[in-house]
Amino acid sequence: MPPKALASCVAAAVLRDIRGAKLSDNDRFNYFPVTPLVTATYIIEGNLHLTALGVSIADTKTKPKLPKFSITLPQAQPIVSWSPADAFAVSVAFYPDAWAALADQPAKAQMPEFLMSAFQAFTPHGDADENWQSFCGFIAPRWTKRRHRDGVSDWTGSDRLTDWSRHLFAKVALSSAGQSMRTFERYIRRWTGQSRQQIEFAVAMDALHHRKTANPQLPLADLASDAGYADQSHMGRAVRRSTGFSPARLNKMIETEEPFWCYRLLRERF
Repeated sequence: MPPKALASCVAAAVLRDIRGAKLSDNDRFNYFPVTPLVTATYIIEGNLHLTALGVSIADTKTKPKLPKFSITLPQAQPIVSWSPADAFAVSVAFYPDAWAALADQPAKAQMPEFLMSAFQAFTPHGDADENWQSFCGFIAPRWTKRRHRDGVSDWTGSDRLTDWSRHLFAKVALSSAGQSMRTFERYIRRWTGQSRQQIEFAVAMDALHHRKTANPQLPLADLASDAGYADQSHMGRAVRRSTGFSPARLNKMIETEEPFWCYRLLRERF
């Protein structure tokens, strides 16, 4: 998690090190859900291929390798990657409106030079916590200078997408006071690179897994009702859209399958 100085800019960071791990080819896949966040990734060692749900290992091996530094913009589809051998990488997720202020590029999948320099804090054999502190220390001064843009400075950060979306929509409403819904939507897209509906969908998924985590024994039908879905089938379609899997199948794979490590790490259940 980010330090307080970056909490309104960075949602979280994930470090993944499989060097020396005895994994099968199938276990080298990495599954990630739909996200409204901008993700910056630095492959410290090894290689990663970006693929898709249902693509075979043989076809995945033909996919181009990701560059050492890459930016993944907000995604409306689940993401799948695969590593052919040992790999060590770090990904940092930024709130998209904060990213626009920090990097001056709200909708470009290109790593800015200052961030490439910051990622040099991560070394192949360094201490992960110390590397993270150094990375944050590198970008914090830049964020301190730029956070006043577009009213970002009035938010202190949170570990919930719901809180971020409320802040964002309130900020947009104040910026477009007295104007049309079309103008409201245009501000959201300008600051985030996505529509209001895309953000609301991701926020609903975030709220759903928080409900499930808080009450893991809650039947799926009751969970759907509590989360505001018309019925269990409606919730199931939403989860499949976000992750590529039904809630029951996904929860089982989170518990038993290596490629769903990110869901376990973030304590996500559906």
